[in-house]
Amino acid sequence: YAQNQWHYLPNNGFHKGYSFNDSAYRIEDVYFTSRNTGFAVTTTNRLLKTTDGGDNWAIKNDTLDFAGFRSIEFLDDAVTGIAGSLNSTGKVFRTTDRGETWLNISASITDTTTTSSKRICGLAHYGNNFYGVGWWGSDVAKFYKSTDKGVTWQTKYMDTNLATGLVEAWFVSADTGFVAGTRDNAVMPPASVILKTTDGGSTWTEVFSDTVLAGYVWKLQFVNKDVAVGAVQNLFFRDSVNMVYSKDGGNSWQVLAVGKRQPTINFGGGTQACGFATPAKGWVGGYYDGIFETADSGKTWTHLQFGYDFNRIFVIDSTLVYAGGHMPYRYGSKPTNIRQEPMGSRAPHLLYPVSPNPGKGLIRIEFELYAETNVVIKVVNIDSRKVYHVANTHLDKGKYEYRWDGSSAPAGNYFVWLGNDAIPLTQKFVLLK
Repeated sequence: YAQNQWHYLPNNGFHKGYSFNDSAYRIEDVYFTSRNTGFAVTTTNRLLKTTDGGDNWAIKNDTLDFAGFRSIEFLDDAVTGIAGSLNSTGKVFRTTDRGETWLNISASITDTTTTSSKRICGLAHYGNNFYGVGWWGSDVAKFYKSTDKGVTWQTKYMDTNLATGLVEAWFVSADTGFVAGTRDNAVMPPASVILKTTDGGSTWTEVFSDTVLAGYVWKLQFVNKDVAVGAVQNLFFRDSVNMVYSKDGGNSWQVLAVGKRQPTINFGGGTQACGFATPAKGWVGGYYDGIFETADSGKTWTHLQFGYDFNRIFVIDSTLVYAGGHMPYRYGSKPTNIRQEPMGSRAPHLLYPVSPNPGKGLIRIEFELYAETNVVIKVVNIDSRKVYHVANTHLDKGKYEYRWDGSSAPAGNYFVWLGNDAIPLTQKFVLLK
């Protein structure tokens, strides 16, 4: 592979016990403390470390209970790190030896919510401070903060008029930072949101809100002090790929149209990855084939036929970038001569067609989970953009059936949105009166 192009990393220890074709496998987050030393966490309870730029990976959590990892972050000392999970019991882990061993520190975090306690979707740091947010499907968004390298923690419950579920955090100083996610409080229109604090998270103000695409702002990155970018996981217009771009340090944001994802039956959108190596050169990807690339700050885009299921893009510098999705990827100055893996998105769970369709009154929602996961079910009216909440729970592997009573809802075009810790799934149906 030529220098400064994307390529796959070899399967040397990374998928131990799993294959590239295992639909339950997904890299949730990657974090590199140097050009060669990095970490990755997966839904299948893998916490891995590489010291050779991703050519080889070692599992570092064999002695830990199942967590279902979601996020990982290190301080600038490259010694102290935090890993978060979406496990039903909200497990959080800490290392103080460069990621060689990890300790469950969940007991040090106070969280009085009962349905989404300590589930950390996103992590950030500045100085000796750690910041965490969660979780994507929560009814009450949480902001977690530690000012002593993760030893003790404070928890703040966010105003539901600002956000209900948070995915990502980024701090530009100890006090000034941003969090991103969704607002879906069943009173206001659903929206993707970005919030800003200038007092270390005590108070927050909205700097971005969009009800046209709705959904989530999924990943954030500050390229420099002025330019910031983020991915948009749409609720509406689900075949469209979009991102947000800021030129004023995150005080205002513009939605950019990236392109159209390749249609995949029953996938509910899923754009989640966004990373820029420079203010002009960057990428957007998600749970579809390929990745979109721009060289002019998002004015024009090229759909590269490379990779799939991109989730996190981690930028070292303008010459070296790592990414995770259904496998690890690298872009930059250390090519590896390995065979390419075939592309093709796979759904780790199954949402059956809605019945009856067309239908009225009680609507049957059936699905099958192939692994333990958080589940959020919404019924969305496409015509009036109204959202009906059906379920928010944590379920084990198995088949399930829910009923939604549409007798008081207007007739029209609808879809069922099944959110989970992997790829959101959808099924369309028509409601009659």
